Amino acid sequence: MIQRTQIEQILRLNGLSASSPDEEIKSVLLSARWHSDDIEAAIMVLRENVKDHTTHVDTMHKVFHTDQKLDAQAISSLLGIEMNLTSDQVGTSVKNTRAKLHFNNILVLGLISLLLSLIFVFAAMWYLKMGLFYPLR
Repeated sequence: MIQRTQIEQILRLNGLSASSPDEEIKSVLLSARWHSDDIEAAIMVLRENVKDHTTHVDTMHKVFHTDQKLDAQAISSLLGIEMNLTSDQVGTSVKNTRAKLHFNNILVLGLISLLLSLIFVFAAMWYLKMGLFYPLR
């Protein structure tokens, strides 16, 4: 949650006050590597009424309760890592990671399943004394 005291302290350290123009506040917060949504929320928090916090509730709803998907820039800012992928690259990497069964894989899978089924059939015949394991009299 973005608090007014934190924003004022950052601005004070950079030689600005809370009543400075929005462009100067945005430039300071951008140089501090804040995300654009967080900058807008911080400006709304600075411009809100201190006594009733009406704008504050709208801002927190916009930032934390959204149904939109996160883009790569938002994810990297939340996790603190750099991610240089576009949505097209993510889509192609998902397509490439799906398991493709080649002929050799299908052949090995079929032989293993055939071998296991024969083992189970012969084990059942031996246990139940049927078929090849039935005693002749």
